[in-house]
Amino acid sequence: MSQIKKLLKKFKRKPTPTDILFSEAHRVLEAFGYQQRRPSGGSHFIYTHPEIPGYEVSIVFHDKKVKVGYIRNVI
Repeated sequence: MSQIKKLLKKFKRKPTPTDILFSEAHRVLEAFGYQQRRPSGGSHFIYTHPEIPGYEVSIVFHDKKVKVGYIRNVI
């Protein structure tokens, strides 16, 4: 779990970091129980949690780095 804690610390830096990779965001979300699905034909990955109905976190896969707005959604 220490790797996840390190990633969370990286996510919570101020100002919001711009060096977060898609794989890091994916690891954090999966560590907290989110499940990934990708609608066909789109570039967005949708993460849902089975215990939180109606709430989704959307991340676009774009050149491996995640844009600031999506990082805020993950946090």
